[in-house]
Order: sequence, then structure tokens, then C-alpha cells
Amino acid sequence: MNNGPFLFLGSFVALLLSWLGLVVVPQVQLRDLQPVKNDTTGKYYPLQRLGLARQGAEVYRANACYACHSQQIRQNGYYFQAVIDKAGTNEVALEAALTKASPDLAGISYEAGDKLALGKWDERRAAYLLDMRRKTHFEQLFDKEKIGEFEAKVRFDFIPTGPDIEARKWGVRASVAADYLYDDPVMLGSQRIGPDLSNVGARSPGESWQLLHLYHPRTTVEGSTMPGYRFLFEKRRIGEAPSPVALQLTGELAPGDGWEIVPTADALALVAYLQSLKVTEALYEAPTTVAP
Repeated sequence: MNNGPFLFLGSFVALLLSWLGLVVVPQVQLRDLQPVKNDTTGKYYPLQRLGLARQGAEVYRANACYACHSQQIRQNGYYFQAVIDKAGTNEVALEAALTKASPDLAGISYEAGDKLALGKWDERRAAYLLDMRRKTHFEQLFDKEKIGEFEAKVRFDFIPTGPDIEARKWGVRASVAADYLYDDPVMLGSQRIGPDLSNVGARSPGESWQLLHLYHPRTTVEGSTMPGYRFLFEKRRIGEAPSPVALQLTGELAPGDGWEIVPTADALALVAYLQSLKVTEALYEAPTTVAP
């Protein structure tokens, strides 16, 4: 019996299903993706990278930085943090007023100052409280202007969780498709020999630190395994005045009297790209109320 046609048909179907799943379905899902407007600030997210940052993306790609750095924050859960603003500083009186209003508010975690943290609320309980179609005694309590003698303006902060967010402090929420809307190609990366860079522009100290890190990584990060990109810099004699972007180097790294180390155009473009990497905007598919 000739099994050739069946093998061909099976292979064809497998390739067809793979093509549909990996190419067609994502295209259908994402082809109408548009920037999102923040109704509070009036700004759109994301914005296209222009000028130096756009050139820097090409430098990043040309030097295969994506081989050691990812650009994707992972999230494995979330919780709601209930907070009462304007809670005052009288812990005993406020706790007594809240407990009297509802026994479920007993044993609160209190922070002296102008707010009251009610601790982590699981998804089921938070959804119950936030369902405005049902006026529970909690919602009626929070709708009032005061609890006893205290103002009672309550909000529920949405807090994403996961090692990338809580332990490594790489970002404040998960990365989603909208974050890469204008990236071509998308440089997600597949390894994390170095830290994730999707939000490095919001957490890095600034241009001078980034330039020094590129030139000699262990000067800024002890024990770094990143190689130095000294070919992105130029050693030259100091002219009438030192360059404003010359690296501040000491010890063995100092270029010597009358000389300075200055970044090339590619180095400045690469740093501009890194500083443009910011994922702090709260989106419908990736909400957060954590400050950047």
C-alpha cells in the first residue's frame, strides 16, 4: 500500500494549521490595534519613536542586544489594595469607627499619616465590593462622606504581581501587544543574561549612567557580565573646552591628561532608544495603579 499521499496530506495539514495559528489568527486579532488615549492626560499611548531613539533601535538591533536582554515583563497574578484617603492619624479612633460600621473591617493594617491601607483583598471579595449593581453595606459605608468623625474616600488599587514586578522591579505591569505597536521588528528577546529592558527608560538613572555602563559595565553594576562597547566611543584630545558628554572616568579607565572619551553618534542614539523604553501606561488589557 502506498502511504505517500497520506504522509503528504498529513504534513500539509500540519503546516496549514501552524500557519493559521501563528500567522493568520494573530493578524486577525491585532490588525486593528490602535494607540489608546488617556482620558486623564489627553495623551496617546504608545507614541512612535522619532529621531535619535528611532536610530538607536537600529543600533540596538545591529549589536544583537536582544540576544542577552528581553523586552517582555511577565505577570502571574494581581490583587486589590483597598486604601482610604484622608484617614487621619488617630489609629484607635478610626479602627473603632470602622469596626462599628462593619465587623468585616476589624483588624485593619494601619499606616500613620493620611491614608489607611486595608491590606490585600482577594479577587472574589474585591469583585463583590466593586459590583455597583448591588449596594452592599460596604458600598453604602464607602459612599458616605464620613465614617464616624472621619472622611471615608475609598479607592481600590489594582496591583499586578510576579517576580518581574515585585522582586526584580523591572516594570509595573505585564507587557501586552499594544506596547509593541510601532516596533518593527519587535525585539522581544529569548534570554535574560542581563535584565529586561522593556521599562528601562523609567528606572535608569539617566544618560550619563547609561553611557558609562555601555563603556565599562562593571563601573556601574558590580559583577556585570555585559561586555564593554568601547567601539561606540572615541578617544580624542580636549579642545578649547571639554565635551559636555565626555565620560567621567577615573583610575585605570582615565584617558590621560589632555584626552577625553566621548560617545559617538551611535552611542548617543542607543541611549536615546533605551531611555524611550517605558511601559508605565495603564491599559484596559493590562491595568495597574502602581506608580512608575
